[in-house]
Amino acid sequence: MMNHRQGRGFTLIELTVTIVIILILATISLSIGNRVLRKGETDETISAMKIGAAALHEFAESRGRQLSYGTTQQNWPYLLQGMSDSSAWKWDIVIPSDMVNGDNVEALLAAREKTLHENVEAIGRQVWTRLQGHDASRKTMSKINEDLMLGEIENGQTVPCLHDSWGNPILVVLPGRKWRTDGASDVYNDQEDASNSSWRDRDGTVRTFEERLQGPAINGRAYLVSAGPDGLFGNLDYAVSASESFPPEGDEGFVNRPEYQRTLDNIYSYEVRTW
Repeated sequence: MMNHRQGRGFTLIELTVTIVIILILATISLSIGNRVLRKGETDETISAMKIGAAALHEFAESRGRQLSYGTTQQNWPYLLQGMSDSSAWKWDIVIPSDMVNGDNVEALLAAREKTLHENVEAIGRQVWTRLQGHDASRKTMSKINEDLMLGEIENGQTVPCLHDSWGNPILVVLPGRKWRTDGASDVYNDQEDASNSSWRDRDGTVRTFEERLQGPAINGRAYLVSAGPDGLFGNLDYAVSASESFPPEGDEGFVNRPEYQRTLDNIYSYEVRTW
């Protein structure tokens, strides 16, 4: 008796099931591959940032103080013009003018998040160029993957800037100058004032706008930040006194703000987010 099933092809149902299984396996493989790739990119970024942070530390150790940034604008919280101690207003890195122009703190923060990407590279170039002039720091920086330490030619010289694995420039966050309460008069004594974003951090320094955006430096140590895979730094809006908790108590919707959410995939050279 002839076997009618002999030589019969696949039915439509069998073909459909087979295709579905193949698609599921392909999706799983792609998902695993993406996770492995993401981890590789993250690890590469973290490694470069730690090397960069080490170079910054070596530079600071040799000079007896951290790099600091400021502006030529008077009466800005970064500086205290008029202090008898010149170290109170000494700074190294010039903040681009469009990052310090603003009528009030909230408007400035909103604008800065937008302009940060345009200016973070300008800040980074100043930092890494200074470090290149320091033998120990330059030697340390040479360990960074050259694909991440990108440079542009300016006036015949290569000006470097550290980037993450996603092609975005790394933000260098420097602690503010020492908090002063021993000035020549009350005019030159620091006072916490939310209206001009004058805050004292736990390490005894003035909180800079970069620290308000990404979190206060710990023990006066500079740190580096990658915007992560989404390429957006976001805005923590860290506007609380050193003795207060963060995120702000009584503001249940704070962590759901889009500006805050964009910070969650950021990568830090050391753990700044301690809440």
